[in-house]
Amino acid sequence: MGVTSNRLLVDGVHRDWLRRKYLHALAHYAGVTCVILPTIDAEDVNADAGLAIMPRLDGLVLTGDESNIDPAILRAPASLAKTSEQDVEGGIRDRPRDRLSAAAIERAVAYGMPILGICRGLQELNVYFGGTLHPSLSQWKSESGQMHAEKADLPRDRQYDVAHSVRICPDGALFPIAGATEAQVNSLHNQGIEQLAAALKPEAWASDGLVEAASVIGAPTLQIGVQWHPEWHVATDRVSKQLFSAFGDACAAYCQSKTY
Repeated sequence: MGVTSNRLLVDGVHRDWLRRKYLHALAHYAGVTCVILPTIDAEDVNADAGLAIMPRLDGLVLTGDESNIDPAILRAPASLAKTSEQDVEGGIRDRPRDRLSAAAIERAVAYGMPILGICRGLQELNVYFGGTLHPSLSQWKSESGQMHAEKADLPRDRQYDVAHSVRICPDGALFPIAGATEAQVNSLHNQGIEQLAAALKPEAWASDGLVEAASVIGAPTLQIGVQWHPEWHVATDRVSKQLFSAFGDACAAYCQSKTY
């Protein structure tokens, strides 16, 4: 299955990178083999080489990242003809990743394959299908900014501890996975869903009303995104473990059903 990477620019050198937490969770709790998908420069957006492997994959994971989404790029990856120095700025923008996610989502939806969006990945699904984002949750509501923000004063592993609860929709795709109408989740994000895309069904909400999970309406398999990071404590968190297990089961079923 395919896993999206991010672009890192250090000393003028471009690198694709990915935290191993995702790969470990997918290998050990979803039971899948991962293929890391490379980010896409503007001049390569119409060349299919980077994603030619997707028909051979059985699922797509849209990973998280500190960078904000550029909605114009994600909705129209070819809108810029050439990659510029402004395309990548740590913690602010990652247009090569936006181009990758746009192309990968398009193919995954066309093939009807399982999709799991994590944090930025949920936001990418929403923007791809026409929804909008709050540019800054702290500007939307000060209490929301505090609830959802990264806890920079804590050690890295403690930043992913439980931050708040979410209410889970009892008639959606997430409820049978979680087995409960409430879950405790971590929270490390600056942006969040403002207007949910019409193609998405809300699956969970935070107490401030922010959509924390959504699924693709009418999808032939599990196509879902969550705003939190289930990969971080998957070994000890029941809902995280069950989410990865359900995604792995969906990938296996999709593999068995493929006719191309």
